[in-house]
Amino acid sequence: MARPYIFHGADMDIRRILLSGGLASILAFNVVCPCASASNPPPLGDTDAALDLLLTRKAQEILNGYRLRESKSLGATVSASVDISQRRMVIRFGPGILPMEDDHSLEEMEQYLRNTLEGYVLQAGVGEVEIVVLYEGKLYWEHFPRSVIAPRQAVPRQTGGSAIVSAGHGLLRVHPGLQWEFQRPEWHGIREDLITPGYADELARLLADRGGLTVHRARRVGNDVHPDSMQPWQEMSARYNLRNLLPERTDIWHHFAGSNRNDREVLDDIRARPYYANHLGVDAMLSIHTNAGDPVARGTRVHYHASKPGDRLLADITLCYMREIINSQDGYVEFPVPRSGAAAGHGENSFAAMPSLVVEVAFHTNAADAAALQDPVFRTASMKGVEKGYRLFREGKDCLPLKAEPIGGIHLSAGGSKQVDVVFEGYPQYPIELITTNVGCPPGWTCTDGRVRIETPDAKPSQITLRCENAGSAPIFWDTQVVDDDGVKSPPVRHWVQCTRRPGGAVSGPGVTAGIEAATAG
Repeated sequence: MARPYIFHGADMDIRRILLSGGLASILAFNVVCPCASASNPPPLGDTDAALDLLLTRKAQEILNGYRLRESKSLGATVSASVDISQRRMVIRFGPGILPMEDDHSLEEMEQYLRNTLEGYVLQAGVGEVEIVVLYEGKLYWEHFPRSVIAPRQAVPRQTGGSAIVSAGHGLLRVHPGLQWEFQRPEWHGIREDLITPGYADELARLLADRGGLTVHRARRVGNDVHPDSMQPWQEMSARYNLRNLLPERTDIWHHFAGSNRNDREVLDDIRARPYYANHLGVDAMLSIHTNAGDPVARGTRVHYHASKPGDRLLADITLCYMREIINSQDGYVEFPVPRSGAAAGHGENSFAAMPSLVVEVAFHTNAADAAALQDPVFRTASMKGVEKGYRLFREGKDCLPLKAEPIGGIHLSAGGSKQVDVVFEGYPQYPIELITTNVGCPPGWTCTDGRVRIETPDAKPSQITLRCENAGSAPIFWDTQVVDDDGVKSPPVRHWVQCTRRPGGAVSGPGVTAGIEAATAG
């Protein structure tokens, strides 16, 4: 049950903050503010001062809620500002917030705060911004210099490459009562702990089938029962799976044994995942989550760790192909997928000794995103994007969306035909189809659309055959696009065929035809 709290600040009156008493609702609060909302922010005017004030007030409100939940004083401060010309938002935490050790205790609060403020910035019309979070003037990880310490096992890597797929959260115990709880609350019929394993299953299958990788899992797969909780193993957190797999390796799954926090197993669970990846010596760690923030916040986010700037390329490529595939699906053409990954302080990335990402597929706190998360079409499309991004990253390739090159116009005599190359760039999933659709047929003519199926990338050149049969003299206009097996469509390319009647030839009226020959290239 939620407990109401009332704050009265110098600049604003927070009417009510609802904080759940359970672990799953550390940040599951709802705020009603009479001064502004994320869906109705004040206008920017000629400067950004009003927006900065709103961001700072909202940030302080979230920080106060977190401090209250942690039974800490409300004296700590935070501010936020946006450089509109640089598309950059800086969030600055003051003294008294950092923990004594890097224990991941600020991760959830920081992410909720940055997601919410980002929603305000987008609503204000600023567009996508880079977000920098500073603690007493430094990035979080700069306060805790370290090297990755979990040793690798003495087993050679598989020659085909390997990865670990980590589904977010799962059941664990809350101290001191030792009751079993999920780590996230339910929103719009979704609990992150229970929906992420399905996404991880999809990604693991794609990595194996398309990338030829050996895939390991942080959380256990299957419906057999965990003996202590009497719940299905697939609902348990990674901490308990790794305890079962490696009972002697308490350094991996029980790192915070000396902690007296009631959520100490949450901290163990975060740290256990990258430590297990290091132990296995895999080539990549891909963590799958759903996101939370103000209800207006939506879309995909991909995070890399600020101390590992080399992972930014992987994040950007992954977003590129998630956007390409998701936006090609019916109903998801406008689904928001940003162009750049976000540097953040997730422990799953911080302590991984290999390229690693936290993929926040969509916001379970947003009604439209929550509906998408429950759609198998969206699940498959999003995970195909993650797999493709990582596969092309391994191959040394960059973001190159599918695009057909211009096709020149041609002249054909009646009864003639000509093969035309369709040149394209990008990395489509085969088989592909070259689809040509008529967009300008002269009155009384019959113009036939066509499809050419190409089974493999070795079947080159990619060609369509244009023809004119018993035609008079007239231009005919076509759109041609490349469509791959994942439903990705290149933008259509407009081109023309000028059909010319031969000298002395007759036009046959309604039977005049022009078209594209269907074919299959093996």
